[in-house]
Amino acid sequence: MSGAAVRIGVAVINWNGLADTITCLESLRAATPRPERSVVVDNGSTDDSPRATQAWIQQHTDLHCELIVLPSNRGFAGGNNVALARLAADEELTHFLLLNNDATVAPSFFADLRKALEQAPEAGVLGVTIYDSSPRGKGRVWYAGGFVERWRALGRHRYDVPHDGKVVPVEFVTGCAMLISRAAFARLGPLPECYFIYFEDAEYSVRALAAGVPVLYAPTPVVQHAIGGTVRVATAARVERRFSHSRALFARRNLRGATRVAAIAYLLATGFGRAVLRTIRGRPVRAWAAFRGTLDGLLSVQR
Repeated sequence: MSGAAVRIGVAVINWNGLADTITCLESLRAATPRPERSVVVDNGSTDDSPRATQAWIQQHTDLHCELIVLPSNRGFAGGNNVALARLAADEELTHFLLLNNDATVAPSFFADLRKALEQAPEAGVLGVTIYDSSPRGKGRVWYAGGFVERWRALGRHRYDVPHDGKVVPVEFVTGCAMLISRAAFARLGPLPECYFIYFEDAEYSVRALAAGVPVLYAPTPVVQHAIGGTVRVATAARVERRFSHSRALFARRNLRGATRVAAIAYLLATGFGRAVLRTIRGRPVRAWAAFRGTLDGLLSVQR
């Protein structure tokens, strides 16, 4: 597919993160070229996000952005699925980019994406280089391709950015910045909404590989990610419980045979051991929240 034929729509999800969302949109507007279309889904925010985001959009019509306000928080997958459905309705778009609201794109991002797709026009799910722009991250590489560590039920990141710029196959693309082709979306369908947050990207990557959809990583397009912005308004215990729940659910849904048994045993043993250790160290709330999340993920009726 030639660069000129690539037309990209962007999905951004906001939940009580107005400042991050506006910074994200400003980066899209500053990019050359810009995306053809952008959709912001407000995921049931309780702050002033909907009004202020709409006001910003009305003042910057050159971004071709629209806002969809949901009455309640449908989670990462649910919110993105609303945006994906709206983008997919525009038949001129060839690709859809999931972009965290606490992430920003480099000015050349979309030009670099088009060049990557010239290398790999067959790309169904594509990841890009992501740097940690949070104060603690100090600009370190956060994602440079990834793989699935099945016995631990984890999508793992790599950190060495190739210098040749070549697009390469990977097993895992993070939802922080995930490009999905229209053909891949038609084949794979929406993100799995049984995950409220975390691991929906790992399952989507695994599902793509199982369906023969190429999952790739392009080193040249760059995103900066202010780690934790998406969930900073949630308590640490709640975040850990949701992560553990989704991790256990991922193991149930995607692993088979001895690998599945080993992963579940690992999650139970390490989860319980960590909970005991944290309790001894005086942090019982977070400790048992995480272990309860593991149990919920293993025992829940969600499939």
